[in-house]
Amino acid sequence: MTMTSPNPGAAAGTFVGPRDLLEIDLTSRTVRRSLLGDDVFADALGGVGLAVRLIEERVRGPLDPLGPDNPIVFAAGPFASTPVPAANKHALATISPLTGLLNEGLSSSHFSAVLRRCGLAAIVITGAADAWTTIAIDGDDVRFEDASALHGLSARDATKALRESYGDRSLRVCAIGVAGERGVRYAAVENDGRQAGRGGTGAVFGAKRLKAVALRGRGEVAIADPAATAALSALLRERALGPKTAKYRVLGTSANLRVLQRMGQLPTRNFTAAQFEGAGNVTPERARESKDTYVELRAGCAGCPVQCEHLYVRKQRDRRTAAASEYESVWAFGPNCGVDDLDAVLDAIGRCDVLGLDTISTGSAIAFAMECAQHDLVPCDAFGPELRFGNGAVLLPAIDAIAERRGLGDVLADGVRAAAQRIGGGAERFAMHCKGLELPGYEPRALPTYALGLSTCTRGACHNRAATYDRDLRNPSDVRDDEARARDAIEAEDRAVAWDSLVLCKFVRDCFEDFETEAAALWSAVSGVALDADGLRAAAQRTWERKRAINARLGWTPHDDTLPERLFEESIADGPNAGRRVDPERLASLRDVYESLRRDAGVPASA
Repeated sequence: MTMTSPNPGAAAGTFVGPRDLLEIDLTSRTVRRSLLGDDVFADALGGVGLAVRLIEERVRGPLDPLGPDNPIVFAAGPFASTPVPAANKHALATISPLTGLLNEGLSSSHFSAVLRRCGLAAIVITGAADAWTTIAIDGDDVRFEDASALHGLSARDATKALRESYGDRSLRVCAIGVAGERGVRYAAVENDGRQAGRGGTGAVFGAKRLKAVALRGRGEVAIADPAATAALSALLRERALGPKTAKYRVLGTSANLRVLQRMGQLPTRNFTAAQFEGAGNVTPERARESKDTYVELRAGCAGCPVQCEHLYVRKQRDRRTAAASEYESVWAFGPNCGVDDLDAVLDAIGRCDVLGLDTISTGSAIAFAMECAQHDLVPCDAFGPELRFGNGAVLLPAIDAIAERRGLGDVLADGVRAAAQRIGGGAERFAMHCKGLELPGYEPRALPTYALGLSTCTRGACHNRAATYDRDLRNPSDVRDDEARARDAIEAEDRAVAWDSLVLCKFVRDCFEDFETEAAALWSAVSGVALDADGLRAAAQRTWERKRAINARLGWTPHDDTLPERLFEESIADGPNAGRRVDPERLASLRDVYESLRRDAGVPASA
């Protein structure tokens, strides 16, 4: 059954819900609160759409991502703090210090809901404080508080300290750790144990000497049509508890490890292989089979029926040190570094969380350094234990050195693109990135539509913004022409924008029979602004156009839409996809068709 609004006439056209914009200047310590008009929500919806619109209004040309002019934007998901399941999320956008381009990440849980209970649709932070600062937002009240006592603390400990100082355990905090304070260009931002990890937004916080944003809001969040919202939400919740999300409920995203290993699409040892002989040792199945050794914990975002997060810790350890067994994180420190020691992998993930580091970029930086050491470009003893593929003992020392910007860690802290330039000697060949953002854990040489999506993605190498791997994985033997693949890439990009503007969790994507129609019905019922499937698609395309326009102002050109040299010149060495590589001429042809289709839709190639 397709979800449609039981009362379509309830959408009267006036936006219902939190609609205030809070603009904060850390340099002048000034605050301005204003009302966003109906036209803004009709145009951008919320979440990433709203965040990108606010960035586009403020970024008119090149800027220093670590300078005071770079804005940080929080934009609430339009379904946060409503009955809609898997939707307590928000967008966090800025200009990335890692790529120099637009970076928009997502985070979730109670912080997102309380953002709207403060009456806020979005927050824009500019300037830079002269000392470490916490922005405290208590309903309508905004204060700048001394955060010097929080300096050096993890985000989790900073949150605990702020809650103790307020005497309020319900205080919601978004904070950075040591990596953000020291300007690691892939430092994460954490709230409620969730991370907006990729692209280095944590370093932008650090450059502004912004340690934390603390929220306390108890206002009501109005809904245009409560009955329709309840009915549609109940149907989505029922589906989200069914077989479509079973993989995430039972094992979590790391269930992908065995699947990709079997398909020969598991990047291994910095993309020098596509199968990992030790993959079975770091899967969640292995941890669950070892019940005498590991304790499994479950967690999830506020209001989400899936509860996809699976954490593991050895029985003799403090349960508070349990680490999430997420696919990308396990891949980054496991197969990508050639490490088959589950304890070493979980410890590495946990250390990144404490220090405030993106696990994908951190694992990729270490794998890059391992290959550099193999070719005598960096010392093998740079971190003490031997820097080589398979040595789990080097992970924690390397992570600490990166977060502290010490020795080789200081070089790696700027990302593999910049590190390769500093190291030289052909190290660029080992730097696996697109536009400066390190590749995630899927093998592009075996996934041609995904290869196109990675190259054109406005964020860089992001599998969530270029989810074209899904079509390839579902039918790896499918033979399509260039136009079909280019259309698939465009559809995947635009649909990701729609998901991220409504800020629904993509893990419930298969719970919709007709996503655009059903999601538009949810939007209309909650917001009171009429929206249909065509309107949702048009809003997503407008946001994508803004993303590209922002990047063009920052210096991007279509020539930057490419892939690492290794994927063109080195074929997959093993497994069922042995011999496959990305043909540069074929990718160029695909990009030409892609650009032509985008132009036909009204998007200039260098908008």
